[in-house]
Amino acid sequence: MKAYLTDINRTKQTLLYAKGVDRVVKQQKALQILSKNGNKRLDNLSISDTARSFSKESIAAMIDGSVNISKNQLSYYLDNYNNMSAILDAINFGENVSCGYNPDFKEHGVISFDYNGSRQIVPNYAVPKINASSLSQVCAVNNSLVLNNKSYYSWATSNGSRYTWTVNNGKIGWASSESLLAENTNQKGTNYKWEMRKASNILSALAQGKNLYGFAREDVLSVCDSVGFKTGFFSIDAGSGVHNYILQESGRVINVDKKIEQLNNMNWKEAGFKEGDTVSVYGNEYIVDSNGYINVSADDTFTSTEIIYPSH
Repeated sequence: MKAYLTDINRTKQTLLYAKGVDRVVKQQKALQILSKNGNKRLDNLSISDTARSFSKESIAAMIDGSVNISKNQLSYYLDNYNNMSAILDAINFGENVSCGYNPDFKEHGVISFDYNGSRQIVPNYAVPKINASSLSQVCAVNNSLVLNNKSYYSWATSNGSRYTWTVNNGKIGWASSESLLAENTNQKGTNYKWEMRKASNILSALAQGKNLYGFAREDVLSVCDSVGFKTGFFSIDAGSGVHNYILQESGRVINVDKKIEQLNNMNWKEAGFKEGDTVSVYGNEYIVDSNGYINVSADDTFTSTEIIYPSH
Protein backbone atom coordinates (compact mmCIF):
# COMPACT_ATOMS: atom_id res chain seq x y z
CA MET A 1 0.00 0.00 0.00
CA LYS A 2 2.87 2.36 0.91
CA ALA A 3 4.51 1.74 -2.46
CA TYR A 4 1.19 2.33 -4.19
CA LEU A 5 0.74 5.72 -2.46
CA THR A 6 4.31 6.64 -3.36
CA ASP A 7 3.59 5.94 -7.04
CA ILE A 8 0.46 8.10 -6.86
CA ASN A 9 2.39 10.98 -5.31
CA ARG A 10 5.06 10.70 -8.00
CA THR A 11 2.37 10.75 -10.67
CA LYS A 12 0.84 13.87 -9.12
CA GLN A 13 4.22 15.57 -8.97
CA THR A 14 4.87 14.68 -12.61
CA LEU A 15 1.51 16.14 -13.63
CA LEU A 16 2.14 19.29 -11.60
CA TYR A 17 5.56 19.65 -13.18
CA ALA A 18 4.06 19.21 -16.66
CA LYS A 19 1.42 21.85 -15.91
CA GLY A 20 4.12 24.17 -14.61
CA VAL A 21 6.16 23.80 -17.79
CA ASP A 22 3.04 24.32 -19.88
CA ARG A 23 2.24 27.49 -17.92
CA VAL A 24 5.72 28.88 -18.49
CA VAL A 25 5.41 28.20 -22.23
CA LYS A 26 2.08 29.99 -22.32
CA GLN A 27 3.47 32.92 -20.35
CA GLN A 28 6.34 33.25 -22.77
CA LYS A 29 3.89 33.14 -25.68
CA ALA A 30 1.77 35.80 -24.00
CA LEU A 31 4.69 38.13 -23.45
CA GLN A 32 5.88 37.64 -27.02
CA ILE A 33 2.45 38.64 -28.33
CA LEU A 34 2.73 41.98 -26.53
CA SER A 35 6.32 42.63 -27.54
CA LYS A 36 7.70 44.41 -30.56
CA ASN A 37 11.05 42.66 -30.58
CA GLY A 38 10.91 40.43 -27.56
CA ASN A 39 12.39 43.08 -25.28
CA LYS A 40 10.26 46.22 -25.41
CA ARG A 41 6.83 45.77 -23.88
CA LEU A 42 3.83 47.38 -25.54
CA ASP A 43 1.68 47.42 -22.45
CA ASN A 44 3.72 49.88 -20.41
CA LEU A 45 2.00 53.01 -21.73
CA SER A 46 -1.16 54.62 -20.41
CA ILE A 47 -1.42 52.11 -17.55
CA SER A 48 -1.26 52.92 -13.86
CA ASP A 49 1.73 51.95 -11.72
CA THR A 50 -0.46 49.43 -9.96
CA ALA A 51 -1.45 47.80 -13.24
CA ARG A 52 2.17 47.63 -14.39
CA SER A 53 3.06 45.69 -11.27
CA PHE A 54 0.83 42.77 -12.25
CA SER A 55 0.65 43.13 -16.02
CA LYS A 56 2.86 40.09 -16.65
CA GLU A 57 0.73 37.91 -14.41
CA SER A 58 -2.44 39.27 -15.99
CA ILE A 59 -1.38 38.44 -19.52
CA ALA A 60 -0.08 35.05 -18.43
CA ALA A 61 -3.41 34.31 -16.74
CA MET A 62 -5.21 35.41 -19.88
CA ILE A 63 -3.29 32.90 -21.97
CA ASP A 64 -3.61 30.21 -19.30
CA GLY A 65 -7.37 30.58 -19.43
CA SER A 66 -7.80 30.87 -23.17
CA VAL A 67 -4.78 29.04 -24.68
CA ASN A 68 -5.69 29.73 -28.30
CA ILE A 69 -5.49 33.53 -28.18
CA SER A 70 -3.66 34.87 -31.21
CA LYS A 71 -2.01 38.17 -31.97
CA ASN A 72 -4.88 38.89 -34.37
CA GLN A 73 -7.31 38.82 -31.45
CA LEU A 74 -5.21 41.48 -29.74
CA SER A 75 -4.92 43.63 -32.87
CA TYR A 76 -7.65 46.11 -31.90
CA TYR A 77 -6.13 46.58 -28.46
CA LEU A 78 -2.64 47.07 -29.88
CA ASP A 79 -3.81 49.39 -32.68
CA ASN A 80 -5.74 51.56 -30.20
CA TYR A 81 -3.36 51.27 -27.29
CA ASN A 82 -3.17 55.04 -26.77
CA ASN A 83 -6.80 55.67 -27.70
CA MET A 84 -8.71 54.92 -24.53
CA SER A 85 -11.98 56.28 -25.97
CA ALA A 86 -11.84 53.80 -28.86
CA ILE A 87 -11.29 50.90 -26.45
CA LEU A 88 -14.16 52.00 -24.23
CA ASP A 89 -16.54 52.48 -27.17
CA ALA A 90 -15.66 49.05 -28.62
CA ILE A 91 -16.56 47.42 -25.31
CA ASN A 92 -19.60 49.50 -24.43
CA PHE A 93 -21.19 49.73 -27.88
CA GLY A 94 -19.85 46.55 -29.47
CA GLU A 95 -21.54 43.26 -30.30
CA ASN A 96 -21.47 40.07 -28.21
CA VAL A 97 -19.44 41.59 -25.40
CA SER A 98 -18.49 39.14 -22.66
CA CYS A 99 -16.03 38.68 -19.82
CA GLY A 100 -14.80 35.89 -17.61
CA TYR A 101 -12.74 36.37 -14.48
CA ASN A 102 -12.06 35.30 -10.93
CA PRO A 103 -13.81 37.96 -8.78
CA ASP A 104 -10.89 37.82 -6.33
CA PHE A 105 -8.47 38.66 -9.15
CA LYS A 106 -10.56 40.58 -11.63
CA GLU A 107 -7.47 42.16 -13.16
CA HIS A 108 -6.77 38.72 -14.65
CA GLY A 109 -8.56 37.79 -17.85
CA VAL A 110 -10.04 39.66 -20.79
CA ILE A 111 -13.16 41.35 -22.10
CA SER A 112 -13.99 40.13 -25.60
CA PHE A 113 -16.21 41.53 -28.36
CA ASP A 114 -16.89 41.20 -32.09
CA TYR A 115 -15.29 43.76 -34.38
CA ASN A 116 -15.40 43.75 -38.19
CA GLY A 117 -16.14 40.04 -38.27
CA SER A 118 -13.44 38.95 -35.83
CA ARG A 119 -13.31 38.27 -32.11
CA GLN A 120 -11.19 40.83 -30.29
CA ILE A 121 -9.96 40.96 -26.70
CA VAL A 122 -8.74 43.61 -24.27
CA PRO A 123 -6.95 42.62 -21.04
CA ASN A 124 -9.11 43.43 -18.03
CA TYR A 125 -6.39 45.45 -16.34
CA ALA A 126 -6.12 47.72 -19.40
CA VAL A 127 -9.81 48.68 -19.52
CA PRO A 128 -9.99 52.40 -18.65
CA LYS A 129 -12.16 53.60 -15.77
CA ILE A 130 -14.61 56.44 -16.32
CA ASN A 131 -15.19 59.20 -13.79
CA ALA A 132 -18.98 59.09 -13.46
CA SER A 133 -19.00 62.40 -11.58
CA SER A 134 -17.84 64.16 -14.74
CA LEU A 135 -20.83 62.94 -16.77
CA SER A 136 -24.32 64.39 -17.20
CA GLN A 137 -26.97 62.60 -15.17
CA VAL A 138 -29.87 60.67 -16.66
CA CYS A 139 -32.46 63.37 -16.05
CA ALA A 140 -35.75 64.40 -17.70
CA VAL A 141 -36.63 68.02 -18.44
CA ASN A 142 -40.34 68.96 -18.51
CA ASN A 143 -41.23 65.25 -18.48
CA SER A 144 -39.08 64.61 -21.55
CA LEU A 145 -35.97 62.46 -21.36
CA VAL A 146 -33.64 62.90 -24.34
CA LEU A 147 -30.38 60.93 -24.31
CA ASN A 148 -27.76 60.99 -27.07
CA ASN A 149 -27.18 57.64 -28.71
CA LYS A 150 -23.77 55.96 -28.19
CA SER A 151 -23.10 58.24 -25.23
CA TYR A 152 -22.13 58.05 -21.56
CA TYR A 153 -24.17 59.30 -18.60
CA SER A 154 -24.12 59.22 -14.84
CA TRP A 155 -26.62 57.28 -12.73
CA ALA A 156 -27.07 57.87 -8.99
CA THR A 157 -28.17 54.92 -6.87
CA SER A 158 -30.38 55.24 -3.79
CA ASN A 159 -27.33 55.76 -1.57
CA GLY A 160 -26.03 58.62 -3.73
CA SER A 161 -23.19 56.70 -5.41
CA ARG A 162 -22.65 57.44 -9.10
CA TYR A 163 -22.04 54.90 -11.82
CA THR A 164 -21.30 55.21 -15.53
CA TRP A 165 -24.23 54.33 -17.77
CA THR A 166 -24.45 54.10 -21.56
CA VAL A 167 -27.13 54.66 -24.18
CA ASN A 168 -27.06 52.30 -27.14
CA ASN A 169 -30.00 52.18 -29.60
CA GLY A 170 -32.63 52.32 -26.87
CA LYS A 171 -30.70 50.22 -24.38
CA ILE A 172 -29.92 52.20 -21.25
CA GLY A 173 -27.83 50.84 -18.41
CA TRP A 174 -24.60 50.31 -16.53
CA ALA A 175 -21.57 50.54 -18.85
CA SER A 176 -20.26 47.08 -19.79
CA SER A 177 -16.66 48.22 -19.34
CA GLU A 178 -17.41 48.58 -15.63
CA SER A 179 -20.35 46.30 -14.88
CA LEU A 180 -18.56 43.25 -16.32
CA LEU A 181 -15.65 43.82 -13.95
CA ALA A 182 -17.72 44.62 -10.87
CA GLU A 183 -17.59 42.36 -7.84
CA ASN A 184 -20.13 39.57 -7.69
CA THR A 185 -22.85 40.30 -5.13
CA ASN A 186 -26.27 39.11 -4.13
CA GLN A 187 -29.42 41.18 -4.39
CA LYS A 188 -28.39 43.18 -1.32
CA GLY A 189 -24.86 43.77 -2.59
CA THR A 190 -23.20 47.05 -1.79
CA ASN A 191 -22.57 47.90 -5.45
CA TYR A 192 -26.32 48.25 -6.08
CA LYS A 193 -26.07 45.98 -9.13
CA TRP A 194 -29.62 44.69 -8.78
CA GLU A 195 -31.10 48.13 -8.18
CA MET A 196 -29.47 49.38 -11.38
CA ARG A 197 -30.51 46.32 -13.37
CA LYS A 198 -34.16 46.92 -12.46
CA ALA A 199 -33.93 50.60 -13.42
CA SER A 200 -32.09 49.72 -16.63
CA ASN A 201 -34.72 47.17 -17.68
CA ILE A 202 -37.61 49.59 -17.08
CA LEU A 203 -35.99 52.54 -18.86
CA SER A 204 -34.81 50.39 -21.77
CA ALA A 205 -38.32 48.99 -22.25
CA LEU A 206 -39.74 52.51 -22.33
CA ALA A 207 -37.01 53.72 -24.69
CA GLN A 208 -37.85 50.93 -27.14
CA GLY A 209 -41.63 51.26 -26.97
CA LYS A 210 -42.11 47.96 -25.15
CA ASN A 211 -44.69 47.19 -22.49
CA LEU A 212 -43.88 47.01 -18.78
CA TYR A 213 -45.70 43.76 -18.04
CA GLY A 214 -43.96 41.93 -15.22
CA PHE A 215 -42.64 45.03 -13.46
CA ALA A 216 -44.12 45.99 -10.11
CA ARG A 217 -45.90 49.33 -10.29
CA GLU A 218 -44.08 50.63 -7.22
CA ASP A 219 -40.79 49.94 -9.03
CA VAL A 220 -42.02 51.75 -12.14
CA LEU A 221 -43.01 54.76 -10.02
CA SER A 222 -39.67 54.73 -8.24
CA VAL A 223 -37.63 54.58 -11.45
CA CYS A 224 -39.75 57.24 -13.17
CA ASP A 225 -39.36 59.50 -10.15
CA SER A 226 -35.59 58.96 -10.10
CA VAL A 227 -35.23 60.42 -13.62
CA GLY A 228 -37.76 63.19 -13.07
CA PHE A 229 -40.92 61.81 -14.69
CA LYS A 230 -44.08 63.14 -13.04
CA THR A 231 -47.59 61.76 -13.50
CA GLY A 232 -49.22 62.63 -16.81
CA PHE A 233 -47.69 62.65 -20.30
CA PHE A 234 -43.99 61.93 -20.62
CA SER A 235 -41.67 61.02 -23.48
CA ILE A 236 -38.32 59.32 -23.92
CA ASP A 237 -35.83 59.33 -26.80
CA ALA A 238 -32.68 57.24 -26.39
CA GLY A 239 -31.55 56.34 -29.89
CA SER A 240 -34.58 54.27 -30.85
CA GLY A 241 -37.10 56.97 -31.72
CA VAL A 242 -39.40 59.10 -29.58
CA HIS A 243 -41.91 57.17 -27.46
CA ASN A 244 -44.82 58.78 -25.63
CA TYR A 245 -46.56 57.58 -22.49
CA ILE A 246 -48.94 58.50 -19.71
CA LEU A 247 -47.83 57.78 -16.14
CA GLN A 248 -50.70 57.32 -13.71
CA GLU A 249 -50.49 57.76 -9.94
CA SER A 250 -50.97 54.00 -9.52
CA GLY A 251 -47.76 53.32 -11.45
CA ARG A 252 -49.60 52.13 -14.52
CA VAL A 253 -48.00 53.33 -17.76
CA ILE A 254 -50.08 53.76 -20.94
CA ASN A 255 -48.26 53.60 -24.26
CA VAL A 256 -49.79 56.61 -26.02
CA ASP A 257 -48.36 55.72 -29.45
CA LYS A 258 -49.84 52.23 -29.38
CA LYS A 259 -53.15 53.50 -27.99
CA ILE A 260 -53.46 56.05 -30.81
CA GLU A 261 -52.65 53.36 -33.37
CA GLN A 262 -55.32 51.13 -31.83
CA LEU A 263 -57.94 53.91 -31.93
CA ASN A 264 -57.12 54.80 -35.55
CA ASN A 265 -57.29 51.16 -36.68
CA MET A 266 -60.61 50.54 -34.97
CA ASN A 267 -63.74 50.59 -37.13
CA TRP A 268 -66.14 52.48 -34.90
CA LYS A 269 -69.20 51.62 -37.00
CA GLU A 270 -68.51 47.93 -36.60
CA ALA A 271 -68.13 48.56 -32.86
CA GLY A 272 -71.68 49.93 -32.70
CA PHE A 273 -71.09 53.64 -33.18
CA LYS A 274 -72.26 55.76 -36.12
CA GLU A 275 -70.89 58.31 -38.54
CA GLY A 276 -70.60 61.74 -36.91
CA ASP A 277 -70.14 60.44 -33.38
CA THR A 278 -67.49 62.32 -31.38
CA VAL A 279 -64.63 60.57 -29.62
CA SER A 280 -62.66 62.61 -27.08
CA VAL A 281 -59.04 61.46 -27.04
CA TYR A 282 -56.76 63.07 -24.47
CA GLY A 283 -58.70 66.32 -24.58
CA ASN A 284 -59.22 66.54 -28.37
CA GLU A 285 -62.43 65.67 -30.22
CA TYR A 286 -62.40 63.42 -33.31
CA ILE A 287 -65.38 62.68 -35.56
CA VAL A 288 -66.18 59.17 -36.83
CA ASP A 289 -66.05 59.47 -40.63
CA SER A 290 -68.22 57.78 -43.25
CA ASN A 291 -65.92 54.77 -43.31
CA GLY A 292 -66.11 54.36 -39.56
CA TYR A 293 -62.68 55.67 -38.58
CA ILE A 294 -61.15 58.57 -36.66
CA ASN A 295 -57.77 60.16 -37.29
CA VAL A 296 -55.68 60.93 -34.20
CA SER A 297 -52.15 62.24 -34.70
CA ALA A 298 -49.32 61.72 -32.23
CA ASP A 299 -48.27 65.29 -33.07
CA ASP A 300 -51.52 66.70 -31.65
CA THR A 301 -51.37 68.68 -28.44
CA PHE A 302 -53.14 66.79 -25.68
CA THR A 303 -54.60 68.44 -22.60
CA SER A 304 -56.13 65.46 -20.84
CA THR A 305 -55.16 61.87 -20.04
CA GLU A 306 -58.71 60.58 -20.54
CA ILE A 307 -60.48 58.94 -23.49
CA ILE A 308 -64.26 59.56 -23.60
CA TYR A 309 -66.30 57.30 -25.87
CA PRO A 310 -69.55 58.38 -27.57
CA SER A 311 -72.71 57.51 -25.69
CA HIS A 312 -75.06 55.16 -27.56
